[in-house]
Amino acid sequence: MARRGRSQSENPTAQGNPTTLDVNEGPRVAQAIRLRRLGYTYTEIAARCGYKEESGARRAVTKANARIIRDEARALVGWQLDMLDSALQAVMTRIANDDQNSLWAVDRLVPLLKRQSELLGLDAKPDAQGTAPNITIVVPGAEAI
Repeated sequence: MARRGRSQSENPTAQGNPTTLDVNEGPRVAQAIRLRRLGYTYTEIAARCGYKEESGARRAVTKANARIIRDEARALVGWQLDMLDSALQAVMTRIANDDQNSLWAVDRLVPLLKRQSELLGLDAKPDAQGTAPNITIVVPGAEAI
């Protein structure tokens, strides 16, 4: 009886599209970013870093810059959330004391909570269809669930 198709081990796409990892990719992208910041054209970067075409160099630099910006933004949000937690703790301590500073502390509480909810995306407006967007809360140092 003849076989109709190839087995999974014979079919390279049966296991999904395996990606090959280039151990030189990290240093190559880092060099490309350095050269771009020094004013080199993408054609020059491609020639110096080993990309086939200038479009490969352009894609690598653009993708790496986007990743750097995202990482820096996440770190900044985490730092701001830490500062807000400290401020909220101080305000809540003043409120708990129930003395002459309590009213001032309550007045400070509202803007702090508003900023915290903005950073966490809790005040996200519904989209055009009226559904609230999916919210992903990233807490630095917390385990992914």
